Amino acid sequence: KVDVRAAVINKGRILLVRENNGLWSMPGGWADVGLSAAENAAKEAFEEAGANVKAEKLIAVHDWQKNNGKGFESAISVYKMFFLCTYIDGEFRENTETIESAWFAFDELPELCLAKNTKEQIKICFEAYDDINFMCRFD
Repeated sequence: KVDVRAAVINKGRILLVRENNGLWSMPGGWADVGLSAAENAAKEAFEEAGANVKAEKLIAVHDWQKNNGKGFESAISVYKMFFLCTYIDGEFRENTETIESAWFAFDELPELCLAKNTKEQIKICFEAYDDINFMCRFD
């Protein structure tokens, strides 16, 4: 399976959504058939955060089990794709997956849903935002 995450960074802050369990993550989810991975990242940002974004750069492709799944068992293999996205506009709307969205500086990150994104993965997203020569990271 493919999981996509939208790293929406604007003015040094990253857009995160609060999941129904109270933990925070980058907008994202399972990639839908018929859309590219980048289109899925933009779709997820809109559905979960109400943000209109454009996916600009592939930041990383991580194996979930090696990076997020430690301590969890899974019968499926998951690849996580992180995309740097440009924020266009938007406003949070109530939905079935998330209860709010907010912008955070790296040193202000809230409690993260580690199965979806780690502090290290968010750090890589900030590095990609700050470095025009950043090259995609992968396992």
